Amino acid sequence: MTGSPYDWKAVVARLLFSLLLVFSLYNPSGHSYWHWIWAPYTGPWNSIWAKGFVGLGLCGVNLYIWKTVIAILKPVGVYYILILCGLGFAAMSEFGLLDHQDIGTVLTAVLIMLVAVLATGLNKSSIMHRLTGVQHTEEVKH
Repeated sequence: MTGSPYDWKAVVARLLFSLLLVFSLYNPSGHSYWHWIWAPYTGPWNSIWAKGFVGLGLCGVNLYIWKTVIAILKPVGVYYILILCGLGFAAMSEFGLLDHQDIGTVLTAVLIMLVAVLATGLNKSSIMHRLTGVQHTEEVKH
């Protein structure tokens, strides 16, 4: 347990990390790893080796973080957050704040739902570690 206070900066940092992690893989703007993969091979940064190296790194980080989040929230917590976000987006669509006919808006809403799950899981893991001292790690048996 640490003596430093848990303030809003830690929550914002985890939220920004979640945004980076989710929107770096795919986003409707056209600037993501998915779009880079399908770009033509021109120049040294568009080689198959560069794309593969970055892809392995993104895949490893995503698997590690999502495994931790699902372990801390459990599937019921993940579904609860997804349902709350879905109801929020449905309400915003009903009031005319979101256009549910636009595919870009729908995709962004789905990605924001994933960000909400990720940020909530990371923050809960950090808070539980501060309260109990328990680290959420996996024991590797030899």
